[in-house]
Amino acid sequence: MYQTIGGLAAVEAFFFVSGFYMAAAYPRYRGRFPALMFWLSRYLRLLPFYATVLFLTWLCWYGGLPTNATSIFNAFSVDDAPWLANITLLGQDLIAINERANLLLPVRQSWSISAELVFYALTPFFLKRRNWQLIAIACLSFAVKAYFTISGDWRSAYFPFYSQVGYFILGIMLFRLRDRLTWQRSAAFPLLVLTSIYLCISHFAAFELNGVLANAAMILAIAIAMPTAFEHSNQRVANFLGDVSYGVYLVHVLIIEVLISLGWFSYGGSSQSSSSIIWMFVLVLSLSTIVAALFEVAIQDPIDRWRRQRFYGVPAPQTDIKK
Repeated sequence: MYQTIGGLAAVEAFFFVSGFYMAAAYPRYRGRFPALMFWLSRYLRLLPFYATVLFLTWLCWYGGLPTNATSIFNAFSVDDAPWLANITLLGQDLIAINERANLLLPVRQSWSISAELVFYALTPFFLKRRNWQLIAIACLSFAVKAYFTISGDWRSAYFPFYSQVGYFILGIMLFRLRDRLTWQRSAAFPLLVLTSIYLCISHFAAFELNGVLANAAMILAIAIAMPTAFEHSNQRVANFLGDVSYGVYLVHVLIIEVLISLGWFSYGGSSQSSSSIIWMFVLVLSLSTIVAALFEVAIQDPIDRWRRQRFYGVPAPQTDIKK
């Protein structure tokens, strides 16, 4: 099957989009300690489903799931697993630099959420900076990424927050320029379609794989569509889809492991047909979406209602986002 932008680039795109959304969300927090309220609110938004997936992973291991094809059970059988990071989510991006240590994270993809938590802590600082200062910090981050990429240490170029914070800052910059880049409502849907098509026909747009041009083209494509999509989207629908996508991202590897253990499909190998790969993708996406949506409605929504009452300091703006 033809490779799209790939998983590495998708995470970098996520950091870019997150910077835009967090710049919009932060003004909601007022009071004596707005930065602390913002970070705690975001942490409580991310932690419940992560803790649930971590518990379900342990439960599958404890219940004797016969396979460990994705290596998500490694941490439960060694004495030196980084359990403080595994429980709190903090520091996983730095742990992931070491390949063996990375395999001791049961919810391995949550390293990016760990990096996000650092970005949230830095958001108040970034929002007080002038544009030229943000550009300088972003350039420094990309210089670090380029150094590690050129030296062949791709893990240090990809996992730690300081190698990825440039994308988050670019998102903040885009938010500041959004009024100049927002098209009329009639252009929103065509822009999203064209952007989606471009991302689907791109080929490995990660900085670490195909370099600066492919990566910059991906960011530019998203930047063209995002201000218009943000301005004209149905916020309730967009919020729900965003929340569910977070759950899908965290739980999909566990779903894969369970399906492998049930013998529904194999993992890896070059003998798989295109139809079997599509079937695997659709099944995993569907099951992950169901699990994430059920959690969102039954558990996360009540937490979010309390969180907004407790931490938000001003009424919701007209372009409200729950993030």
